[in-house]
Amino acid sequence: MVILKSTFSKSMREIVSIQGGQCGNQIGSKFWEVISDEHGIDAKGAYHGEHQMQLDHVNVYFSEGMSGRYVPRAVLMDLEPGTMDSVRAGPYGQIFRPDNFVFGQTGAGNNWAKGHYTEGAELIDSVLDACRREAESCDCLQGFQVSHSLGGGTGSGMGTLLISKLREEYPDRMMLIV
Repeated sequence: MVILKSTFSKSMREIVSIQGGQCGNQIGSKFWEVISDEHGIDAKGAYHGEHQMQLDHVNVYFSEGMSGRYVPRAVLMDLEPGTMDSVRAGPYGQIFRPDNFVFGQTGAGNNWAKGHYTEGAELIDSVLDACRREAESCDCLQGFQVSHSLGGGTGSGMGTLLISKLREEYPDRMMLIV
């Protein structure tokens, strides 16, 4: 029996994380704190781990920048800027790629239809562009991890709109809904 340990770690497939609305961004922010800690990555994206194993699968959720800094494969969306401001002000707010914060100014007012058909529909192309950029930077995209709520306006309305658009564009990719 031959174990191809190095082949396994090199064939890891990437996952793009998408956070939508207040709930999705709060869940996503905590996710990035935990996964960064597990991989030995600090709030600025620098590796300070103690074991090579921490870096073996780091490329699943992170891309490595030119400066050696690790950046989450993440797109953050909301229909109002307040949540994005909270994420940026949080402990890991500076680790994200600035152009992957996509937000509107009006909000959905806890209205699913506004998130799905009106305000969300106006912003969805910008979100999809950010998702495409992240997907195209992957060697072998496994799929998407979408964090959003089932109630309210942005997370539920725009979240379901985004999921349907991603499914159309990436029909053969995994979709994990959180």
